[in-house]
Amino acid sequence: MPTFDDQCPTQEHFVTRVPQKSVGFTLSQIGLENARQFALVAGQFGLEPRHFAVLHALADRDGLSQQSVGDNLSIPASTMVSIVDHLESAGLVERHLEPHDRRTRVLHLTGAGRARLTDALRGAHEHEARICFNFTAIERAELLSLLERVATNLGIAPNSLPDHGSGTHPEH
Repeated sequence: MPTFDDQCPTQEHFVTRVPQKSVGFTLSQIGLENARQFALVAGQFGLEPRHFAVLHALADRDGLSQQSVGDNLSIPASTMVSIVDHLESAGLVERHLEPHDRRTRVLHLTGAGRARLTDALRGAHEHEARICFNFTAIERAELLSLLERVATNLGIAPNSLPDHGSGTHPEH
């Protein structure tokens, strides 16, 4: 069975070789460009990626508490309030007091929110198709599996937003 040293470049490799050949550098390039392109996709539907993420989370489980959605996406509470304020003012979500615990606010997609998300999901699927162009279904599954292992190695929670919902993303 190969060891870490057999699989990963040595320190000497990084001193004598171009850094673009590292996994970290390549993932950084891809991540920044993907974030930039996805921001453009979401923007076509009047959304930021963080708005898309919250709407998508609610589509899966409408009626979650604002805190639960924020926790699942690793968005701090103060940032989550701002995101929900924006989505509520745009008529995409409604925020209600939980009848059994009036300190808790639950979120519901509106019809307009569900329609906007449906349109944005089409854009997201087209973006995914561009990313995976010429991949077989097996190759795509293998890539996802490897990337999930990298995320685990880096301590990244499965659904967390890379910017913790701050809205910070590469320029267009």
